[in-house]
Amino acid sequence: MKFNREEQETVITFDAKKGRWTFYSCVPSHVHSFIKNPILNKEKIKVLTSHEGKPTSIKFTVENSLVTKSFLKKKRTLSKEHKKALQNGMNKKRVQKTNL
Repeated sequence: MKFNREEQETVITFDAKKGRWTFYSCVPSHVHSFIKNPILNKEKIKVLTSHEGKPTSIKFTVENSLVTKSFLKKKRTLSKEHKKALQNGMNKKRVQKTNL
């Protein structure tokens, strides 16, 4: 069973009492990412629906320690100097391409 865009969702819930996260997804890119994730135990991923042999919705539960280490990441912040250096590097590449 395929889901149209209006029906696609990924839901993440946390059970504070048990210290576990439960994931449900029927977004194709999320389903694929979760299944291919080497950290997750494949036996614990329950395939709820599939289409042409490929899973279209899944559900699984993981311990709190797994989520904080591999799922929730701090956003990378760049200093002004680092941003400027990256911009200068990109400008050099553009100049080199136009000179070819």
